[in-house]
Amino acid sequence: MSILLGILGLLVLSLTSIDLLWTTFVEGVGPMSLRVSLLVGRLLRYSVISRKTRRLMTWGGLLVVMTSLTAWTLLVWLGWTLIFCSWPTAVVAASTGRPADVWERIYFTGYNLFTLGMGDFVPHGAFFQILTDLCCASGFFLFGAAIAYMVPVISAATQKRQVGVYIWSLGKNPAEIIFRAWNGADTTALQPHFIALTPMLLGLGENHLTYPVLHFFHSAKRSAGVGANIAMLDEAITIMECGLEKGCSLDLPSLGAVRDAISEYILTLKPVLMLVYDDGDPPIPSLAPLREIGLPVVDDDVFAKAVGNQSERRRLLRKLARIEGWTWPAVWPEKIDLTHGV
Repeated sequence: MSILLGILGLLVLSLTSIDLLWTTFVEGVGPMSLRVSLLVGRLLRYSVISRKTRRLMTWGGLLVVMTSLTAWTLLVWLGWTLIFCSWPTAVVAASTGRPADVWERIYFTGYNLFTLGMGDFVPHGAFFQILTDLCCASGFFLFGAAIAYMVPVISAATQKRQVGVYIWSLGKNPAEIIFRAWNGADTTALQPHFIALTPMLLGLGENHLTYPVLHFFHSAKRSAGVGANIAMLDEAITIMECGLEKGCSLDLPSLGAVRDAISEYILTLKPVLMLVYDDGDPPIPSLAPLREIGLPVVDDDVFAKAVGNQSERRRLLRKLARIEGWTWPAVWPEKIDLTHGV
């Protein structure tokens, strides 16, 4: 036993406290929590690719949160155990005064950290009595911070699903979004929806910035797949900007506002998206389904050139869908038939 153990324990407690405070009360995520989150995220994406099932993806957010909480708890426990192991008589048996061994000190630290108050081992001397009080206080703080962290995260995850479902309600693919809004002359029916979606998307981006663990909250239902649905919405805006004849779309301010909100969301997630495998540019969308039902669309070559100028953006949108386990056909199905609704 050595005073060096006490210094090591204090270092462990300090680093854990920084990571805990950074993650729960400061914008962003602590260094340790970030590594834990990325590891769990890679394992979940691998499970989707290898087993071709999204079931584990739905547990991603919970796994990341619980893994972080478990790591914080174990590290705090370890730190205090090292401190109580730094002096031979720091902890003694209450009945005999015998110095506790290592396992008994681990047990002593645990029941004080979790405030069980067993009392069969006690700290020896005023200094270690005060440290025991601090150990109990750190346990209260740890679980209080955990609750303060989990409540807003769960609320933000619910809001995230709401955004996905809202976009899905507008249409099941970009062409259908435009088709449903078409009134025979333009797509102005989408304007109130875009006005409503703009603050929702901006709020979603801020929530991801404040609680990066939201990156790992995914839904098994395609209707609530917010990444794929945002990509779908952005593709619909691309068609309205570049694919419809002039004067047939919304006014530019309406399109620009929701487009900028999507851009801010992508920018927030860009550090995570850069870690996702790049599949290259998504295929150029086909205007044929819209042309078949009589919508005034531009020439395919003109549209392809305009879409080509958005190559980087569309690659990030593809990654946005991929990070939640969806492939590009989930955004643009290979076959689209709108004639049944005409």
